[in-house]
Amino acid sequence: MNNSEDIEIKFMDLSTVLKPSDSYALVLKEADGKERKLALIIGASEAQAIRMAQLHYNPPRPFTHDLMLNVMYEGGLKPVKAVIYEVKEGIYYSYLYVQRVDGSIFYVDARTTDVVSLSMRNGFPLYVKESILDREHLREISDDGSKYSLTLNAVDVETLKQAMSQAVAREDYERASMLRDEIRKREKTHEKDKFMSM
Repeated sequence: MNNSEDIEIKFMDLSTVLKPSDSYALVLKEADGKERKLALIIGASEAQAIRMAQLHYNPPRPFTHDLMLNVMYEGGLKPVKAVIYEVKEGIYYSYLYVQRVDGSIFYVDARTTDVVSLSMRNGFPLYVKESILDREHLREISDDGSKYSLTLNAVDVETLKQAMSQAVAREDYERASMLRDEIRKREKTHEKDKFMSM
């Protein structure tokens, strides 16, 4: 069932980024012992759901991910894997593969944070396309692992704006200019897409 282009990944860490901010870096790493890692910038509520799964917290009443798993079990459905298949402008796109009672498998589009949270609760494997891992993996990782470089594609516009403000405050005008150009390019693309859809 696994595609040869799919590389298994596992949860590694969750940390705050760009303080003060309600953004977190969700770090995923290759499962086979290699060193490539991905970092997804996520919001506070997504981080909370993942942290609860990491701590194996059993809430007194089911949260959304627990509810979804309970509905699947009762309906005879079993999540079997998830695959990150695309990254664009800071958004990671994933499919959740689910097995029916008759053994057939279907997949649905899902938020990557949701499939990570479901996987941590249920134990099904996570995969990423080799091309994405190769292109988007973390670079320039410090010895203690607390600092690293993300590709621009892995970061959303709001995070780019925060990083640009920080670069200006540090008087790093070359970096601020590069970030400004990326923000303008994305905003132009969104304006063009909005115009084309009218």
